[in-house]
Amino acid sequence: MTEIYLLRHAETDANKNFIVQGRMDNPINGTGIDQAFKTGEYLKTMNINFDLVISSPLKRAYKTADLVNHGMVIHRPIIIDKNLIERNFGDYDGRKITDDYYDLTRNGLIPNMETDDVLEDRVEMALKEIAEKHENKTLLIVTHSHVIKALLKRYVKGFTYHDFLHNCSLNHLIYEDNTFKVLEYNIDPLKI
Repeated sequence: MTEIYLLRHAETDANKNFIVQGRMDNPINGTGIDQAFKTGEYLKTMNINFDLVISSPLKRAYKTADLVNHGMVIHRPIIIDKNLIERNFGDYDGRKITDDYYDLTRNGLIPNMETDDVLEDRVEMALKEIAEKHENKTLLIVTHSHVIKALLKRYVKGFTYHDFLHNCSLNHLIYEDNTFKVLEYNIDPLKI
């Protein structure tokens, strides 16, 4: 069995301003720095320890992983996994989220956007590979909203891409017998 905590990266200016980031490589902002460090302190307080920290290659995820590490005072090395990169939002990258965004994404009408099926297959395959490679370990994986949502959509009945995930939300799951079981999701460590 592999225990996994999927963590959404901390706040960026694009998050604050409701701009779709996708694969844009934006840094976290001042609020995000505080969120990430406090998330690490929360994990330390809860006695949640990790054998390994894995991150998306985008700087907002990597910096979040680094600050969580420091908040926990564990200083684990951070492994980058390119398969944890955020969804490609195609022609919507960099645009402000408007009412039509939800209809366009739900109906797959954004040109050049990674489809739900392709995203879900990519994420599930990447996470299975990570879990099998690090069997019987506890992992912190820092990634992005739609990467986490892709897995939740497959394993949590009724969950959709339009459900909101907080910055630095934790999603606790286990991988055993070639399948994931979601124990808790969208835990907001900043409000506990």
